[in-house]
Formats: sequence, C-alpha cells, structure tokens
Amino acid sequence: MSVDPTLPVVIAQMGHAERVVHEAQAHPEMAQAAAQQAAAQALQHDRSQVQKTGESDKAAVVDERERNRQRRRALLLARRKARAAQEDDGAPDSDDDPWSGNILNIKV
Repeated sequence: MSVDPTLPVVIAQMGHAERVVHEAQAHPEMAQAAAQQAAAQALQHDRSQVQKTGESDKAAVVDERERNRQRRRALLLARRKARAAQEDDGAPDSDDDPWSGNILNIKV
C-alpha cells in the first residue's frame, strides 16, 4: 500500500493537524476558564443556601416549662377529683338511719 503524498491529500490533513495543535495550545486557557466558571457557580450555590444553626439551650428550657405546666395541670385535676370524691363520701348514703338529718338539742 502506498500513500500518494499529493498536494490535496496534504492540505486535507492540515485541517486535522491544525485543530489538534490548537487544542493542545488552548487547553490550559480553556481549563482555567472552566475552573473559574465552576468556582463562580459553586460560590453562587453556597450563597443561596441557608446556613443551619445548632441546637440552642432555649429549646430545652421551653420543653421543660411545658412539661412542668402539664404536671401542674395533672396535679390540679387529681386534687379536684379527690375533693369531688370526698364530697360525695360525706353525703348521706341512704335514709335508713332515723337520726340522719335531725338536729338534736341536748344539754350535757
């Protein structure tokens, strides 16, 4: 197989060689431009994000206050129920006792 090194063949190959040479020479500049663009995009993304804050001690104080409030409500409800039960126990159960409800006037 022989290659015919005629002028049209050499000129046709020059376009490909020229493109390869250009890419080899321009590659560092293109890489730098791409890196700058990527850095700008990353910076813009970081600026658009909201930074999360750490847990504060105030949340624990609020939770403790709510727990204390619930305990006080439960104690108050239990006291009310106990008073209601005592008042029901103090009432006369039946009219079987002849002396229930009578006022006695006795001198001692």
